[in-house]
Amino acid sequence: FEGIGFSNLDAFCFRPVVAGIWRHHEIFDGTYDFSDLIDAHELLDVKEENEQLAHEHLERMRSRGTS
Repeated sequence: FEGIGFSNLDAFCFRPVVAGIWRHHEIFDGTYDFSDLIDAHELLDVKEENEQLAHEHLERMRSRGTS
């Protein structure tokens, strides 16, 4: 599955906003800097990976008939 991308905004900058951990104005008002943006991406990457691993684990357990 390949979803559509954004055509009029920088998805890298807006990822924390889309994820709900930053507000739109905080991208531009000095609340966060580039280092914070990189940290936010790492946080979101780890969170998404852990959620995927947990989902896969639960699916394996269900297929075995255990939880």
